[in-house]
Order: sequence, then structure tokens, then C-alpha cells
Amino acid sequence: MAEAVVSEQVDLWRMLAGLGLFLFAMAQLEDALRAIGGRRLSSFLRERTSTPLRAVLAGTAATAILQSSSVVGLIVLAFTAAGLLPLSSALGVVFGANLGTTFTGWIVATLGFKVELDALVLPLVALGGLLYVFGREASARVGQITVGLGLLLMGLEFMKASVGGLADSVDVQRLAGFAPWQYLLFGVVFAGIIQSSSATMMVTLAALHAGVISLPNAAAIAIGADLGTTTTVLLGALKGSPSKRRVAVAHLIFNLVTDVIAFVLRLPLLALIAAVGIDDPLYALVAFHSSFNFIGLLIFVPLLKPFAGWLESHFARPLPAMARYLPEVNPAVVDAGLRAIERETARLIARVIRLNMRAFNPPLPMPPGRPPVAVEEPEELTGRFDLLYDGTKQLEGEILSFAARVQSQPLDEGQSRRISQLLSAVREAVHSTKQLKDIRHNLREFEELGSPRLLAYLDHFRSVQGSFYGELYSLRRAGQDRVRPEDLLECIQQVHEWHDQLHGEIYGDVSAGTIPQAETSSLLNVNRELLNSNLSLLTALADFHLSPEQALDFRRLPRTT
Repeated sequence: MAEAVVSEQVDLWRMLAGLGLFLFAMAQLEDALRAIGGRRLSSFLRERTSTPLRAVLAGTAATAILQSSSVVGLIVLAFTAAGLLPLSSALGVVFGANLGTTFTGWIVATLGFKVELDALVLPLVALGGLLYVFGREASARVGQITVGLGLLLMGLEFMKASVGGLADSVDVQRLAGFAPWQYLLFGVVFAGIIQSSSATMMVTLAALHAGVISLPNAAAIAIGADLGTTTTVLLGALKGSPSKRRVAVAHLIFNLVTDVIAFVLRLPLLALIAAVGIDDPLYALVAFHSSFNFIGLLIFVPLLKPFAGWLESHFARPLPAMARYLPEVNPAVVDAGLRAIERETARLIARVIRLNMRAFNPPLPMPPGRPPVAVEEPEELTGRFDLLYDGTKQLEGEILSFAARVQSQPLDEGQSRRISQLLSAVREAVHSTKQLKDIRHNLREFEELGSPRLLAYLDHFRSVQGSFYGELYSLRRAGQDRVRPEDLLECIQQVHEWHDQLHGEIYGDVSAGTIPQAETSSLLNVNRELLNSNLSLLTALADFHLSPEQALDFRRLPRTT
């Protein structure tokens, strides 16, 4: 059948270029959404998708406006991967998008007009690129989202163009005489290749209007087109997080169930449509397309939350354990469990220090001396900062989970207090590296702007942090495994002095007009977050090394200025 309808060769390089743009755009969307997401955007999304019905309506409306369920599905993948949209809400939006995309058929059938997605690409890339380059922080992230969406559309257009004029090269005369399941298969393959159920519907409407195919066979193509476009969301989840894959699997299951029901009931449904007075074959086809997607919603919407729970339990990709000692220990053996938690906490603190050094570009050099915690075989960190940070968060989660199992056992007061101290050390250490993660874009911006004064401050920040980690590596004196409280106090005084000195210099330069006022807030923010990161790390060391009473006194010291 493929030979009967395809007359042009696929342009492989254009297809691969489209794939590359497609995946790159998804990465840009996710990066920008993580950066600007926070509580405000997260609550905004949850408000409008807080119930299954609202999520479905949001997906339906967005797709009706964008004229592409594929794009809506990809955006939902990005939001879900960024942690901004619960799985049940994401499923509601994706399922609603299936109904929303049928509005295109109504427009085509009524007006013979369709909004071309490629008309949006250049404005999105142009405006988004300018905003990303010249905008400040939040506006630059909005520009990044806009560019990402434009490149996503461009990638889709490249993939469509890679098959030449396939949509125009179909000889509808050759479709006559095929069995219903062959029309279904044609719809699946054709929509999968051109990544658009709407375009497939237009070809089908043209064939139906010309009288080449019957309404039942046109309905079979429409069903297949619905299933074929699931490849877009599946492609968007390629090499993605477990949450992405769950959404993609849910989209596939929804379409499979809905389309099987629609195929089996297509003749009764068409008869019902005729009975309500829709006699025009074109309107009957688009009404059929809308009706079977609506039936799918009636089936799945009441089951969204249990369906999401089932997906989370069956499609969770197990990650390799980050912990080195916990898997070898039975948490019911309290002494062994406590020792394992202590060793993993030391590993995490040592990892955080090395990761913090990599927050700068190039990474800070490793200082001489001994690490502030005793670690067997310190690990070398290689790869992207964000992936290493994710690994650190995973290790934190494994420690917290194991500790909860140990805490469920009978503990004496000393054991209970020690576990609490270690968990506090874990949280403070992770908080330290998160604060540096949050200012890495500022550090990159200072370097990219190339202002001599900003570069001087960047060097100053590097120098201060290098000195700080050098101080940490001198805390454990020869022959000692523990750190003295007076040495930690000296460190906390020193980091405050560094912060206050830089704080004064920044304001002095602002008064003298030697740095742009627009950069003042970024410089002050970086200086403050470096202080907070260092204080969090020192607090983690206090929790790890000192007695509960000493650690409590340390926590009472001022943490910010």
C-alpha cells in the first residue's frame, strides 16, 4: 500500500535535522520552565488544571487555538518533566488536546481554510531570540520559551518537508477498493509520517468531497490519523524522564482504546450522526472525528487519577542507586544502619563540595589538604552540572528513605539525636549546592557580557570561593577525624567578612558609575547566595562533626546579613 501512495523519496538529512531541532527545542523549553517555574507558575498551572474536567478543557482550548495537538502534547511533556504539572493534570490536558484538534476539521469543512503553523516559526524565533539576548532574567527566560516553541515548530515542519510533497502526492484514486482495516492503516502511517492528524483529515476530506472514498472508509482513515500522531509525543519522550514516558504511554493507551472502540462502532456512530440531521458527508466526517474523541474522554476522565497512579507504579524507570553503603545494610540492625547513614552523609558532603567547585567555569581547582569529612575513595565528578545535581538529590532521597526505616526501629536517645543531626547535615549540604545552581546563569551572564568590571567581580567571586574551600580542606588537622567548633567559628566569621567586603565594593562601584545599574541586583544576589551556600555547608559540617548542643549553638549564629 505504501508504494501505491508514496511517490517521493524521504530526505533523510532534513528528517534528521528536524529531529535534532525537535529534541533541542524540548531541552530549551524544559530549561526555561525550570528556571522561571517556581511557585507562581506551578500554582498557576495547578489552578487551571486542578480537576480532571478543567485539565481537559484547558487541553481542548489550547489545541483549538494552536491548531496542533502535537505541540500541546510536547509542551505538556516539558511542563511535566519540569515538575510543574501533576501527572493526572497532564493526562487531562493531553486527552483534551485530542478533542481540540478536531476543531481544525470543522474549520476546513466550513471555510476551506487552515492556519499554517510554519507562519508562526519566524516571528517566534525572531522575537524570542531578541528577548533572550537583550532581556533581563525573567524576560530572557520568556524569550527562551518562545524560541524553544518556534524551533519546535520548525523541527516539525522540517520533518514534514523531509518527505517532500507527500501530502500532495497521494493519488486518492488508488485508495478506492481497499478494505476498512487498510484505510485505518493508511491513516496511521500517513499521519505518523507527516506528524499531523489535521493534514491527514484534509486529504481525507478532499477524497470524500471528490467521491473517491465512502464516508465509512473516510472514518477509518480519521481513526488511524488519531493513532498515528501519538508518535509525536512518543518522540518527545525519547530519552526522557519517567514522567515524560508515562505521559507518552498514557497518550498511546488513550488513543488505542478510543480508536478500537471507534473502529468497531464506526457504522452505528455514523448512523447516529445521520439520525440527528447531519447529512453532509464532510460535516458527518468531522462530527464523527469529534464524537469518538468525546467518547474517549467520557471513558477516561473519571479514571484519570487511578490511571495516573497505575502509570506511576508500572512505568517508573528504576534509577541505579547512588548510595554506596546503604544497600549492604539491614535497617533493622540499628547500629549498622546508623554507621551506614553516617558514611553516606560524609560522601554526600564531599560530593557537594566538589560539585560546588564545578558551579564555576572553569571549575575551581582542588585545594591541598584533607577533605573536611573522612571519605573512602572520593568520587570524581564528570559530566553536566545539572545531571550531577540530580544525582546528589537522588542520594539525598536514598539517605532520607533509609533513615526513616532505621527510625522505625526501637532507638535510644543518643541514636535518635544522631540520626536527626545527620539528616540535618544532608539537607544543609544539598541546600548549599542548590544555592549555587540557582546563580550559575548569573555567572554565565557576567562572562558573556564581557564588561571588564563584571569580569573582575567574577574573578573575585572565584577567588573568594577558592579561599573558602581551601579553608575547609584545612579544618581536619593531621591525625584527627573531627573538626573543632572553634575552627568552624573562624570560618563563619571569615565568610561574613568576604561577603561584607564585596557588598561594599559593589555599592561603591554603583555610586561611581563603573558598573551598570541593571547588573547591581545580579551582583548583590550572587554575593548573597555565595554567603548562604557557604553558611549552609558550614552548618552541615557542624551537624556532622559536633555534639547536638554545639551544633544547636552554631545554628543560632547569624546566617545572613
